[in-house]
Amino acid sequence: MVTATDMKHQTERWGRMVRHLQTHDLKYGIDLVRLLEKKNGPELAYFDDPLEVAIVFTTIEVLKMQKKERGTFDP
Repeated sequence: MVTATDMKHQTERWGRMVRHLQTHDLKYGIDLVRLLEKKNGPELAYFDDPLEVAIVFTTIEVLKMQKKERGTFDP
């Protein structure tokens, strides 16, 4: 089971990684870290790996943003 503390550590790791991205990717890396910072709810209990949580929830948020941009978002 992943805890909020696990996610805090994962977010910190991604935050350190982002600093090493190339300039044209930096903004996107920062955005991903911000998305990840929002995840600390009860749904974490369904995962065993913080990296899995990070990938699943950032992907979901990116897909939501794409649908909003296209005007097809339905929460």
